[in-house]
Amino acid sequence: MALAAAVYSLSSRAAPNLASNMAESLPSCANQYRSLPGIVLSCITTIFLCIWVALHLNVPEPVDTKSLGYLARFKISIKCFFRCTLVPVFVTLVVPEWVLGMAVRQFIAASRVAKSIGATRQQGFFIIMGGFHLFKRREGPLKNIIETIEEYIEETHPLVENLAMEVRDGRGSCAPGKSQKMNNPFEEEFGEPVHPLDEFDVCHLLQTGKLRLPNTADLEDRCKSDGLAKFLIVIQTFWFISQCIARKLSKLPLTELEIITLGYTLLTVAMYIAWWDKPYRVRFPVRVYETLPKRTKEQQWLKNNMEATNSWETAFNYAAGTQAELVDLRSVKQVPIFYSGFTLDEWNVSDLGGIPTTVILGTLFGAVHFLGWSSPFPSTRMQFLWRFAAIAMTAVPPAALVGAFFGGLIRDTLSELVGTLIFLPLFLLPPLYFVGRGVTVVLALVTLAKLPLDAYRDVEWSDFFPHI
Repeated sequence: MALAAAVYSLSSRAAPNLASNMAESLPSCANQYRSLPGIVLSCITTIFLCIWVALHLNVPEPVDTKSLGYLARFKISIKCFFRCTLVPVFVTLVVPEWVLGMAVRQFIAASRVAKSIGATRQQGFFIIMGGFHLFKRREGPLKNIIETIEEYIEETHPLVENLAMEVRDGRGSCAPGKSQKMNNPFEEEFGEPVHPLDEFDVCHLLQTGKLRLPNTADLEDRCKSDGLAKFLIVIQTFWFISQCIARKLSKLPLTELEIITLGYTLLTVAMYIAWWDKPYRVRFPVRVYETLPKRTKEQQWLKNNMEATNSWETAFNYAAGTQAELVDLRSVKQVPIFYSGFTLDEWNVSDLGGIPTTVILGTLFGAVHFLGWSSPFPSTRMQFLWRFAAIAMTAVPPAALVGAFFGGLIRDTLSELVGTLIFLPLFLLPPLYFVGRGVTVVLALVTLAKLPLDAYRDVEWSDFFPHI
């Protein structure tokens, strides 16, 4: 009993001395420590905020919920939240480089449309994102009563007709057509949504004077962006990148989760730049009540291509980022989430700018994982898996591009059979890439339980940066 008491007394005296010796042996730049929950929360918050701000989605399907009950409205809200929020965020988490490629394609398409009609790039974005939607007026007793009242007003007050014509000329397609009367102020006209208008229909209505593009002030009013929120997210992103750089300069290790977050941060910043002029989270389109002309040859080609394409070709076009060639907007209720406009020529380098962008940024995203090449892993097996995943994620995008280029070239010039044989191994590259992505995510989570002491050390000046 006395021996135990003596051992306890000695150990209790040695503990403060050991702690003081460890504190004295630490370098001056590592006087502070960070916690594991702080590391995880910082990474998850940075990824979520960057994706949330970077995603500039297309206009969803317009739905009239005025006459619906609370349960029906709730179901529609859940469906819209799932389709317009959860699905895009999940896709961006899984394939951020593909989403970046779609952003670049939309940027190129919006610039091309804006140049063809003499508009701004912001207006070009608004056209290809489904900003204009064709509606059909509904017949009902309220409409008949209003038309009767308007006829009486026109008979007793002829000047109203002239006023209506002036307003109609000023509002374009947002006002009733020539065969329709001016809307009554108390009429809440919604109509029946038919389909979104593509760039061909919008250009036709612009040329015939039946449509007027919203100006910059109108588009800014439709946006749901918040300057303060963007500023805080920029500060958060800047702080995180600065912390990663400072840790490398201070020779402090980065956790695998921080390396993955750094890759997402770089891609989402590039997305935000590509979507800089795109209106942010527009929820309702401009209603158009006009008669459209016959399909153009491009629209007819899209319709035929949409009907003749099988599931395998559809999957390939989505993977290549050319899914817009399979979408006829006159045949759907809303613009797809990552719709990027019509491609005039499939071999046009400018229109296919999303593919090289996806390859280049995908390669850089994989190369970021080489920052963990010499990290202290709990076992050599984990280190080998991380290195294998980093090599696979970096090599697959350029290998797929080179293989597809030479396979298509040989198929068109030399032999269709040889070109097809070259294409077959390419189908193994996407699974290999996703295996590498999965391995890095799993290792990033598993290694959190066995981080080295240096991973908890923080640089001295990090608290001077405002961050979450």
